[in-house]
Amino acid sequence: MGNSGYKGFTPEVRKFYQELEKNNNKEWFQANKARYEEIVREPAKELVYEMGLRFAKSGLPYYADPKKSLFRVNRDIRFSANKDPYKTNFGVLFPFNFPYEASKAVEVPGLYFHIEAKESFIAGGLHMPSSDKLKELRELIAGDWKELFKIVNQKKFKAEFPIIFAEDTLKNMPRGYEPDHPAAEWLKMKGYTVGINLEFKEVYGPKLADILERKGKVIAPFLEFLGNAGK
Repeated sequence: MGNSGYKGFTPEVRKFYQELEKNNNKEWFQANKARYEEIVREPAKELVYEMGLRFAKSGLPYYADPKKSLFRVNRDIRFSANKDPYKTNFGVLFPFNFPYEASKAVEVPGLYFHIEAKESFIAGGLHMPSSDKLKELRELIAGDWKELFKIVNQKKFKAEFPIIFAEDTLKNMPRGYEPDHPAAEWLKMKGYTVGINLEFKEVYGPKLADILERKGKVIAPFLEFLGNAGK
């Protein structure tokens, strides 16, 4: 673990999102845009740069580039009943084995950092895959479930990523799979993401990069496994 001068977020980032939740309108945001750039966007860019250096040094194939790693603050409200114009959270994504020419980084497995006023967490996997990709993932898991279990049941993996985000699951097995399949609970899932909640004190300062680097190493085999779907 080294440090190339990365200083990290300050407690002001949480304060900003607390205020944005109460003032989610264009007038307030425009008046605070420079503040957003200073305490949210710029530290996030620095985090991406720092992690790019660390992942490269460790030989981990994470993609770290502000153009695809940072999420936009504007919400897509075209088809939403909620017309608030801005996201009240910030996310940083590090795709795993991501082809540079691909258009959407969210379509491959990755490591993700999230912060908002009420919580912060680190997660990894493949969130909300397309129906075609989900079919490929289920085929992979059904045929190679022993390898999956070997990865996710390791003591270190469970310590670093104790939460399996499985809220959106099927009640019954998907068509074509036996109810008593050893990986039945995984086959019912509609996405494959694990994570851990952070205390806000872990978010501030350079320690966040240390945490992401450690967790990036531990979750790499899981992401590599998911990346084999469809191959």
